[in-house]
Amino acid sequence: MTLPDPVTEASDDRGGSDEKTPLEDPVLMADDRGSPPPPRMVSIPGPGVFEAFGWLVGVIMLHLVATAIAIMLIVLGLVIVRNDPKLLSDQQQLQLAINDQIGLVMGGDQLLFVIAVTLLVGLRLAVPPAPSSGPWTRLLNRLGRQKIRWPHLAMIVAIVIPVSVSCGQLFVVANRVWQQMLKALPGLPDVQTVQEVNVLSNLAEGLPLPALVFVLAVLPAIGEELVFRGVIGRGLVARTGVVRGVFMTSLLFSVAHLHPAHQLSVFPLGVLLHVIYLATRSILAPILLHFLVNGWAAVLAKASVSMKDQGEGAQLLGGDELMAWYVLLPAVLASLAAVVFFWRSRIEFQEADGKWWWPIYRSVETPLGPAVATRLNPPLSLVMGLVGMLLCFYVVAGWEIYRLVGGG
Repeated sequence: MTLPDPVTEASDDRGGSDEKTPLEDPVLMADDRGSPPPPRMVSIPGPGVFEAFGWLVGVIMLHLVATAIAIMLIVLGLVIVRNDPKLLSDQQQLQLAINDQIGLVMGGDQLLFVIAVTLLVGLRLAVPPAPSSGPWTRLLNRLGRQKIRWPHLAMIVAIVIPVSVSCGQLFVVANRVWQQMLKALPGLPDVQTVQEVNVLSNLAEGLPLPALVFVLAVLPAIGEELVFRGVIGRGLVARTGVVRGVFMTSLLFSVAHLHPAHQLSVFPLGVLLHVIYLATRSILAPILLHFLVNGWAAVLAKASVSMKDQGEGAQLLGGDELMAWYVLLPAVLASLAAVVFFWRSRIEFQEADGKWWWPIYRSVETPLGPAVATRLNPPLSLVMGLVGMLLCFYVVAGWEIYRLVGGG
């Protein structure tokens, strides 16, 4: 069944600001006789554009402060362990010591960031209070607390590698262009990112796989999704609509990654993460996909370190080479089809009288009264096409890796 896009009102939220807006399309709220109710004023939740930008600046500043704190604690620990106070005055030795502990620096940064973000997001979504629910229930409802349905869960798992390949190859191309720009324009800042192969390899060499996954996948998935999907996206989608809200949230998400090539490569991932969030009405869904994508990168980085001297296969795993078009094309097509699939199979609510629950703005929240969560059925042609592209990708990717490693 195809449903119109609701322009909707959340059940227990009366906004994050004093902004009011009339119900612009009362037909969506019509009664059984088709007579629309009179326009009424509703509160739209925040953040708006300016507050969203403030959250972006706050994310960057939090990382800088957390990194500085982590470095200070690590340096203090090194001085105590080595019993060498002169380390503080020897800048060269100090820099080498910090570089040797890059895994701890990043882990400390991410851990402090997640702790701070969890507190800030909790406070932001706790206001305004709702008389119908307690603080914890209200927080979960505003973040999205639906269980992930098995078709959604299966597709999240299936799409991880195609999405990783698509975004990874976009990074390779963008990074090559950026490196050429650095040579042509020496004044440009050479900002490094953890996605660059040399940085990722250093981390993979210095950390065991569980620690690498924790630093690169677990902590960023939790912290970034709470901020960008749970808070920023919540307000921007409610205030500007699904398309513009998802676009602006994904743009801010990409800007937060600083490196130009990294920014370009994570923008499509941000779009998919947000569509999955709205479709499943669960904050756990984008956290899971974000974790799996970053976790896969960590596994590949570890594998490439152990295969340094094994030719093209190791280069392919390392993520610094362009893949064959017949591998990349089905990956991109499957990723695009996944966006449509999640939206066309999204969760909607039917109230006890059988009517669809149409809030005034799109959100992940649930109705106050009795309602049944229903997953929409996407077109069979879409499902078959997506499954076909996924099968094609995994077959040709497996064959290509087997060939490059030396099997044929």
